Amino acid sequence: MSQHSPSGLLQRTRRWLGVLAIVAGLALLALFGARAWHQYQYAQRVAAGQIKVETLRGWMTLPYIAKVYGVPESRLRETLGLPPTGDEDRSLRSWLDLQGIDPVSGRARIEALILAETTRREAPGD
Repeated sequence: MSQHSPSGLLQRTRRWLGVLAIVAGLALLALFGARAWHQYQYAQRVAAGQIKVETLRGWMTLPYIAKVYGVPESRLRETLGLPPTGDEDRSLRSWLDLQGIDPVSGRARIEALILAETTRREAPGD
């Protein structure tokens, strides 16, 4: 029968815990690194004007879209023919349904506005 000394067992346990901590750390690093890379690529596509209609989701509210894409909410409302104020918590899908606007068409209008605002902000002399 082999006898394990308590200090040897403790040493092996610590070694394995250290290895496990390093592996967990590397897994987290890979996960968050991949997420950061995805966000960086997305930001590059937005900056290049390659916004896709799919990036505008039905659950988004007009204040959210205004903040994320840097477009005044008043311009968004004007583009969709909405009242100047009110119902800030209403989703984009709900607004489009209320106005009888086809979702793809409505999102395309907003996308065009976002691209126009981005181009205007980045134009030389501004």
